[in-house]
Amino acid sequence: MEKLKKFFREVKTEIKKTHWPNRKELWGATGVVLVILLVTGVYFFALDLIFSGALSALFKFF
Repeated sequence: MEKLKKFFREVKTEIKKTHWPNRKELWGATGVVLVILLVTGVYFFALDLIFSGALSALFKFF
């Protein structure tokens, strides 16, 4: 039981050390994530179009 109490005391201490972002930092980080998701999505969409077109052309050829 003492180990469990010690564990939760240490958890509480570590949580106090944590830097929690303010609203401005949070929105900035969220914006970065959304932009990266958008760019990645467009990239994979374009790759899918290119490869599906290439495979369709290849299958029509053979």
